[in-house]
Amino acid sequence: MASSTPDDVPHRLRLLSYPRARGDDLYGSLSSQCGMSLTVVPIEKDFIVMTAYPSLFSPLRIGQRQVRNRVALPATLTNFGQGNRVTARWGNFLVERARGGAGLIVSEIIAVDPEAIAHGAVVTGFDDCNDEAFGEIAQRVHDAGALLVGQLWHPGRQQLWHPTKSPMGVSDQPDALSWTVPHVMSGAEVARVAAAYIAVAQRLHRCGFAGIELHGAHGYLIGQFLSPWSNTRGDEYGGDVEGRSRFVRDIAAGIRRACGVDFIIGLKLPGDEGVPGGIDVDEAARLTGHLAQTGDFDYFAYGQGNFSLSLENHVPDLHFRPGHFIDIPKRMRAAAMGIPVMALGRIGEPALAEKIVAEGYGDLVGMTRAQIADAAWARKAEAGRLADIRPSVFDNWCWGEIHAGKPLAEHHNPYLGLAGEAGAEQNLSPAAAAKTIAVVGAGPAGLEAAWVAAARGHRVTIFGASDQPGGKLRLDGALPGRGEMAKLIAYQMHMCDRHGVRLSLGQRAAAGDVLSLDPGAIMLAVGASLRRPMNLAAASDPVLDGIAYVRESAGVEEIRRSTAVLYDQDHGPATYGLADLLAQRFDKLILITPRPGIGQNVNYCSAIGVHRRLHRAGVEILPSHDLIDYRGGKVICRNVFTGAEKVIGGIAEVVFVTPRLANDALANDEAGGAFGDIPVHRVGDCLSPRNTMAAIHGGHIIGTSL
Repeated sequence: MASSTPDDVPHRLRLLSYPRARGDDLYGSLSSQCGMSLTVVPIEKDFIVMTAYPSLFSPLRIGQRQVRNRVALPATLTNFGQGNRVTARWGNFLVERARGGAGLIVSEIIAVDPEAIAHGAVVTGFDDCNDEAFGEIAQRVHDAGALLVGQLWHPGRQQLWHPTKSPMGVSDQPDALSWTVPHVMSGAEVARVAAAYIAVAQRLHRCGFAGIELHGAHGYLIGQFLSPWSNTRGDEYGGDVEGRSRFVRDIAAGIRRACGVDFIIGLKLPGDEGVPGGIDVDEAARLTGHLAQTGDFDYFAYGQGNFSLSLENHVPDLHFRPGHFIDIPKRMRAAAMGIPVMALGRIGEPALAEKIVAEGYGDLVGMTRAQIADAAWARKAEAGRLADIRPSVFDNWCWGEIHAGKPLAEHHNPYLGLAGEAGAEQNLSPAAAAKTIAVVGAGPAGLEAAWVAAARGHRVTIFGASDQPGGKLRLDGALPGRGEMAKLIAYQMHMCDRHGVRLSLGQRAAAGDVLSLDPGAIMLAVGASLRRPMNLAAASDPVLDGIAYVRESAGVEEIRRSTAVLYDQDHGPATYGLADLLAQRFDKLILITPRPGIGQNVNYCSAIGVHRRLHRAGVEILPSHDLIDYRGGKVICRNVFTGAEKVIGGIAEVVFVTPRLANDALANDEAGGAFGDIPVHRVGDCLSPRNTMAAIHGGHIIGTSL
């Protein structure tokens, strides 16, 4: 069977030259081989079409426009803008996801008003400085087959960045995150800001955008009007559903008049704010029904949480169920009067996305983190190439980066925002000359370096001391709630297998093993180890490092009726996975840290979950204390500010997680000249112990440089 479709056709699994009469036989054969359900549709005399997920990859009418499939990129803050201006990377992020097969592309926030200015990475829409770039990006997205919608944004009382511009709010309640009290908007100011939204929509219409989305979720200005939790006004913009929705109705009606019926107007609003007195599912349904009656909205999307402690629901992490909140849009569809509804929240698997559309949970499936990890998610899913999808592990690393004001970054997508990102794995430049390469260490850095080098034509062998690949990342994936992390290893192993990497696992490699390959280059990716707590008495009773504890207790389920101490000098997410494990195994857990608080290296949304789990498990948290001694079941710790010592008795186990030391395996051989003039490259933790992203990106760079 010879394919008669160009490689760049993104809309079907494959278009094959095959007699229509043989369609049933082909369906059975391919379904069996692919391990998935395929839909076979005769379209011409000699052609049939197969798609693994027929509902997800069916077209949809949004207002007067048609989108090619149900895969949407929700608005995704990237911090790729500079000086409030669009950059090439800002545009590439959108264009590459259109080229990767998504149907609807929603831009990140576009500020509608000078009072809405945040930091310089947020682009403006209220002046003409971005017009040329907006027009070019819209054209490129539409040329790639997707529709581009611009998200219009005003933070209201959550304008926390500018030193002189005042945060303006609907009422005088403080912002839930910062407790900043805003200036309460007058009726004239409300009308002025509504006009600003309309003017920016007109600008984007002139620039060729297919539509706009009004951001009314997560406690931003429109949401502040909609929610009885934040809107206590006594004028025409407050009170009941009619009053609280007046602001957004006025905006939508003005945009419809100015931009016409074929310009998409979407609204993102809260599905459940997660606070007493806020918008819950019932109130969201009432708002949806009321707004649907206006005829001015072409789709609705629903977020969860606001900037209270419910913010963890905004980007549900790996401790949440896949599709944790999809019952919310299903309820909203019943109220939306046939207007399409977008489902959001921890959706990453094509089968789940298909279920959402096929079973009526949503008309569109919004996937942010899945498409941050892989710009070509949609194209690969439609083709049934599931193993080729770079998976999101939903640990919110990417969200933490942008929340800290950094550019968006992802563990294993070093191409993020670059031109050609959607086809980057297929377009690695071939090596000038093929070499034999030895990689010592089968953790994430070594695996990444190995498959990338092999994909470029090198002959690669990996040596790993463990009989299982993945290094410490594999142990991380064995911790409670952190199983998703193993998907990073599975993807790297898939790529190693595809490109013919040879694995030699189960014994620690010596210099002779490496040299037996006659390598042209050597990569050392042997990781790092936890150092003993620096101020712990040398003669203390034995204490156990966290890595060894997880490795040695694998499969042990016995609960010890005693107390354990976890000394936390790491503050990373895996450490709190270890805390969850210890809390399950011991009657009591005491977490000691020299810092004044915990979770310093966990993104804010996921840190909320860390605190919630520890408090629910009854973990005692002792901040600002250093570990000094442990003898005879007693721990001595010292307050880092006062020097006062504290003695805690009845301790059966002390486990520590501390700053790591780079492993020196083979270092002496290298220093002694055992490798001669063979180039040796260190990568990952054995170069500088850092995080998973640094290990993978570092491995990728080495793999592309040889």
